[in-house]
Amino acid sequence: MGPVTATDESERRLAEALRARATGAGGRGTTRPARRVAGRSGTSTATALLLALLGGAALGTALALVSLLAPGVLPPLG
Repeated sequence: MGPVTATDESERRLAEALRARATGAGGRGTTRPARRVAGRSGTSTATALLLALLGGAALGTALALVSLLAPGVLPPLG
C-alpha cells in the first residue's frame, strides 16, 4: 500500500463520521429528539384569539361611535 496522504486521511475520517451518524453511534454530533412543552401552547393560542376578539370589538365600537357622533368624518362605503 502506498503512502497515506492528508486527503486520504480526511476522506477516511469523513466516511467514519458518516457511518457513525447513520448507525446512531456518533458522540457529540448526534441530534436529540425535541422535548415537548406541556400545556402552554393551548393557553397561548386561546389568549391570542381572545385578544384578537377584544381588539376587533373595540375597533368596531370606535368606528360605530365616530360614525354616530361625527357624521361625514368617515368616507362612504360604495
